[in-house]
Amino acid sequence: MKRVIDDDHYFLAEFKKALRKYVNELVINLDEKFPHKFELFVQANELIIDKLGERIPANKWSYYRFGLVTEGGGDYRCGIHKFRAKRNTLVMIPPRVIVSSEWSPHTKGYFLVFNLEFFLQSHFPYRYIQNKRILQPAVLPYVELTDEQAKTVEKIFKTIISEKTQEGPHQMELIAIKIIELIIYCERLYSDSQEISRNSISLNITEKFTQLVELNFTRERAVTFYASQLHIHPNYLNALIKSHTGLTAKESIQNRVLLETKYLLHTTDLSIKEISNEMGFDNPTYFNVFFKRFENISPAAYRASFI
Repeated sequence: MKRVIDDDHYFLAEFKKALRKYVNELVINLDEKFPHKFELFVQANELIIDKLGERIPANKWSYYRFGLVTEGGGDYRCGIHKFRAKRNTLVMIPPRVIVSSEWSPHTKGYFLVFNLEFFLQSHFPYRYIQNKRILQPAVLPYVELTDEQAKTVEKIFKTIISEKTQEGPHQMELIAIKIIELIIYCERLYSDSQEISRNSISLNITEKFTQLVELNFTRERAVTFYASQLHIHPNYLNALIKSHTGLTAKESIQNRVLLETKYLLHTTDLSIKEISNEMGFDNPTYFNVFFKRFENISPAAYRASFI
């Protein structure tokens, strides 16, 4: 137990350094500015606020972030949404969405951070979380819970924290199962509480764009293709998607290609050339250059890192 807590203290201290160092930037890109790579972090809000302070500046990250407030509260800006997270508020922040927050000093609750590599290494298909509505950038990033619902969510957080301290056999698999349980339960709560607004034209376009990318990303990587399908100008599509997600349409397409590539590299025996073909690259050399430009290692080296 003590070693896990010490590790978390170190992690938070390093995180605080990164936030302070780049606090004057308009948006802190934590994928670039936070040098410590990890796959899972979970802790009580009171420890996080104690170590980081009450104000978290605007940032974006390629991690999923879930939080539950049990006492106190905080003011959030998450993408296009601004809201107060108070007692029994469940917060769900998708990857790469710009977010900032300011907290009351005695806030309590839980916070969970994880990435897709955590699921890949736990041998769970990423599709368990990739297609969930609550993790799409266009939807409302929070839901208000009843006391009973909050107790159910709190129990899941406590189990994840407890399992993290055990370091027993199949620890990561068990944690992955609890995270999937959390996501599925959150999806149910969201569906019960509200429907996505259909009145906003920009939200509709964002959702349709996401659906089109999912259907076509292995064949079409040009923004012009998606803009033509949506009957809008490519520049407008880039700007609109960025306003909702923090990424341009082009970056969103590229990220989807990278996500699928990582999945195939980790879970299949397909050769690099075969994966290149699957992703719609005519030239394996260009595929290697594309992957290395974003991941700083070759596809072969990425695959070897899991062995």
